[in-house]
Amino acid sequence: MRGSILAAGILAAAFAGTASAEETTLTLNTPGGAVQEGGRAVLWGPAAKKLGVQIKEETADNALDVLRLEVGSNSVKTDIIIMSGYQAAIAGSQGMLEPIDYKAVDASGFLPGTAAPYCVGIYGYAAVMAWNTKTYAKEAPSSWADFWNVEKFPGKRSMRADAEAQVEMALLADGVAPQDVYKVLGTEDGIKRAIAKIASLKPSISVWWSSGAQHGQLMKDGEVDMTTGWNGRFQTAKEAGGPVNYTYNQGILTYDCFAVTKGSAHKAEAMKMINEMSSAQSQAGLTKYVSYGPLNQGAYKTGIISKEAEAVLPTSPSNSGAMLVQDIDWWAKNNDHVQQLFEDMMTE
Repeated sequence: MRGSILAAGILAAAFAGTASAEETTLTLNTPGGAVQEGGRAVLWGPAAKKLGVQIKEETADNALDVLRLEVGSNSVKTDIIIMSGYQAAIAGSQGMLEPIDYKAVDASGFLPGTAAPYCVGIYGYAAVMAWNTKTYAKEAPSSWADFWNVEKFPGKRSMRADAEAQVEMALLADGVAPQDVYKVLGTEDGIKRAIAKIASLKPSISVWWSSGAQHGQLMKDGEVDMTTGWNGRFQTAKEAGGPVNYTYNQGILTYDCFAVTKGSAHKAEAMKMINEMSSAQSQAGLTKYVSYGPLNQGAYKTGIISKEAEAVLPTSPSNSGAMLVQDIDWWAKNNDHVQQLFEDMMTE
């Protein structure tokens, strides 16, 4: 009898151990590529080992689609998901994300505006202006006012075929102070002012780009003289020997982030994981894999990031102060309306 009880106890313990292991397996959804490779090496890989949990990786092109499918069907499998801050603001407002527990997640060293109610920033990138160094060999443009000044800086322009970041650029070009941009965009007249400013430049815009690869190639090939776009694409073109340069002055800084799916069975464990992955050491290490900047400013004090790398990262102390951090909540509320006005302007 005693042997039977002992055997039953051992069997129960074995099942308990299996259940415990299953409970601590977190599913993490990433965009794949270098972010996934680097994240595995320096973010969730080390964090999982430290916390004693397992990570199951999934990949998706559109994080919002993943959330809509899982939360909408009440079959949540994803615990942590990587998405843009703008997407997270939309998902959070639609009840698809858990609020971040900032008692469990330390974001005290982050750039202001990059640790949001529903997501914690991982890395930042910027929408900036780039130009052809041969076209503007004597004097280079340095502001959005210059981008719009076709008399002083003649040449072919290119802009994104999307309102995001372009409306902020337009108001900066129109003389609005960075700290007042979203205040102005908070009114219908302000939104229309931005759209009208973009419309005024249409005769000089030869290409409306729709992908990062496209605008990077436009500059590398010299097809346009000046364009808006992402800093990483321009840095790559510059390093490849293209006649390209860019400025962070008046850039629009945005970011990708970690979020927790609404209804995750491992909410507490997910918050602990995000806290570990948000450390200065972790974010600094990721710069070895992607040309994006850490949002935890302590990363620049770890000694991991070289001075050469720091000089070109958008979130470094020397660059971030010259930029406007995108208001992801404003975009979540106004995207549909602003995009419609933008599309109407393009087809007029």
